[in-house]
Amino acid sequence: MSFPRFYFISDEDLLLILGSSDPRSISPHLLKLFDNCKDLIFGKGDKQVIGMISDEGEKYDFETPQKPEGAVEDWMNKIDAEMKKTLHTIVKKAVFHYAKEERMEWIKKQIGMIALTGTQIWWTFSVEDVFRRVKEGDKHAMKSELAKESSDLNDLIALVR
Repeated sequence: MSFPRFYFISDEDLLLILGSSDPRSISPHLLKLFDNCKDLIFGKGDKQVIGMISDEGEKYDFETPQKPEGAVEDWMNKIDAEMKKTLHTIVKKAVFHYAKEERMEWIKKQIGMIALTGTQIWWTFSVEDVFRRVKEGDKHAMKSELAKESSDLNDLIALVR
């Protein structure tokens, strides 16, 4: 109960994790515990967890490395909290820099979930701004926004291809 994510794995897997003193024993089970987290990035001598790797190979480093010491459920709670804190910080920084960089270059620099979140935040802002401009009398606001959004979509299509 102290690490509720353990409910997502079998009893056999849980016994393997709890019965080992090796912090890396959690690695084969991470995809069952965290959405799209394939592995943890360990520091020298496995004395610190310094980041995470997705199933696609995207990596990010924790703001504060965590020590895998004590009961596995305790240090995994610390990993979970640090993951949330770090991703929150990364999103804030990315959203701040979105308007200051060329959009496609900004997207290439981000891990997938950050690019999706950041572009959704800015899309929402743009749509709200269009409604404000229409209300203020700009009759061409919707058409110009449509052209911008179509261009952005075509840029993404070209990038994917």
